[in-house]
Amino acid sequence: MALTNNNKLAKKMMQLRSHGITRDAAHMTHAPDGPWYYQQIDLGFNYRMTELQAALGVSQMRRLDAYVARRHELAKRYDQLLQDLPVTTPWQHPDGYSGLHLYVIRLQLKKIGKTHRQVFDGLREHGIGVNLHYIPVHTQPYYQRMGFKTDDFPQAERYYAEAISLPMFQSLTHVQQDEVIAALRKALVS
Repeated sequence: MALTNNNKLAKKMMQLRSHGITRDAAHMTHAPDGPWYYQQIDLGFNYRMTELQAALGVSQMRRLDAYVARRHELAKRYDQLLQDLPVTTPWQHPDGYSGLHLYVIRLQLKKIGKTHRQVFDGLREHGIGVNLHYIPVHTQPYYQRMGFKTDDFPQAERYYAEAISLPMFQSLTHVQQDEVIAALRKALVS
């Protein structure tokens, strides 16, 4: 879902969600050939959702505040459980309020004596569904072909070398969260 209160941006988003196509004659290069006529005036995507997807989205919106509140509870608990481990927990600016889509820790690799990959694999071996969000965009082949290269954004690359996303979802139980922490402890020291 994308929301905005900017009319110009809203029109652009509607256009991009439908292959960059417009049926608005005011945006066309010439008068329409008939009521069926449209023009593709920009490169876009097929981001139109079905009525079923929209209904599901509306039903989920009713639960959003509770989901985000639960994620904040889990994040606070993670923060407490991780205090004595060689990891850096997420920081939130006091004026901000995150939906906490992810809970990303950064490994303090100099204190661990293991590689990022070893810790990641150790967590996966214990059945913990960790992932890495995100790989620096400038290292992707598409952007490399545009001239971007490794070392262009050293902080993004450092983040990538240290980050691991721990499980974070509103139905995560304290028992499951304790299992994540226990597996992380093992992965860091064994």
